[in-house]
Amino acid sequence: MGAYDTPKEECPYCGNECQADFVDNGIGMVQCGPYHCFSCGASEIGPEMQFEDLTDEDGHYAGQGELMNKDDFTEKEIKVGWYEPSRKKVSPYANTVNGTLVNHKQAKAAYNFGLLDEKDI
Repeated sequence: MGAYDTPKEECPYCGNECQADFVDNGIGMVQCGPYHCFSCGASEIGPEMQFEDLTDEDGHYAGQGELMNKDDFTEKEIKVGWYEPSRKKVSPYANTVNGTLVNHKQAKAAYNFGLLDEKDI
């Protein structure tokens, strides 16, 4: 895979190919939104899944610990890192209009018209 290719992602619930927004940062492509399955509605969980940071005795980062907000997710969501389609949720960090996920081009147009959902994050 080259620097300007975007990785394919398979939906963990229905197996169909999913899409995410990527931007060109000058040396390659960087993912800038969650993967989303337009077939079943599953959406990748983002940084809202909060893990405890482990540190060593010198205070240096030593890895990822326990999930701190387990009650916000189902067991399946914790296992696969995606919201279950039946919950109809998308990451609160994703670009949305009236709660519906939109790509970066749609988000820009919605923003210009004052329609992009505001985020309280």
